[in-house]
Amino acid sequence: MIRAILGTFFINSSLSIALVSGSFQGALAEFPYQTSSGNELPILGSSALLFGLGAWADVSEPGKQPLSLEKITTLDPKMINTLDRAATTNWSPSAAHLSDILMYSAAVAPLSMSLTDVGSKEPLIITTMHFETLLLNGGATYLFKSLFRRTRPFVYNPDQRIPEGLKMSRTARRSFPSGHTSTTFASMVFLATVYGQMYPDSESRKWVWAGCLTTAGVTGYLRYAAGYHYPTDILAGAALGAFTGWLVPQLHEINRDGPEGTISKGNMVLGFTIGF
Repeated sequence: MIRAILGTFFINSSLSIALVSGSFQGALAEFPYQTSSGNELPILGSSALLFGLGAWADVSEPGKQPLSLEKITTLDPKMINTLDRAATTNWSPSAAHLSDILMYSAAVAPLSMSLTDVGSKEPLIITTMHFETLLLNGGATYLFKSLFRRTRPFVYNPDQRIPEGLKMSRTARRSFPSGHTSTTFASMVFLATVYGQMYPDSESRKWVWAGCLTTAGVTGYLRYAAGYHYPTDILAGAALGAFTGWLVPQLHEINRDGPEGTISKGNMVLGFTIGF
């Protein structure tokens, strides 16, 4: 685990160096994003709706959550699909703790783009977009967790080190999708996407992408090693977070081919997403 911590520190340090040093390569680019009520209101409204629906689903049918100790003793790992079954043998509080550190670090990492030469022009826009990314991803994750109420792998694990109170808690039935993974992927894809748009000619873009995806992938693996999530939880969280991290910047991207001051490209994506 010490090696994992050192490796994670190296990954994040390399990412920060690439992010800041790469910003001084090439000609100074124009800031590629802008905010407008036509984007902010729908995003905030959609996020509030997702959280509202998640809260409604969370309190409905209270008799089905949490699991009783009697119910837990009847659970059989053989009922779980082959891909996910191995997760029921995992338990590592240290892996869970390290995944917390990575997730919170990833959640604030995009703010470092305000230190770059292009990002320093509009730090409030970067902060607003990232906040909306976390909000939209958080609402969707909460809704899915409340709807599926999937029992976490550690509940099936007979390891005596796992507290019975944890197995009988509400969070023990919030496995799908992985919130740590979705949050980290949302933040890291957001960071890499925005950085790539701010510095389209920079050679450091590939290193930023590599560092971001590695950080997010390691976070997902740690949630599996900790016994908190199945592989399918992690894959779903990665897909959800990556999509949200890509979507929000797309909604704010300035359409240089259209009339000055418009973000018609973003509105087109928003319309497609809502229609879908």
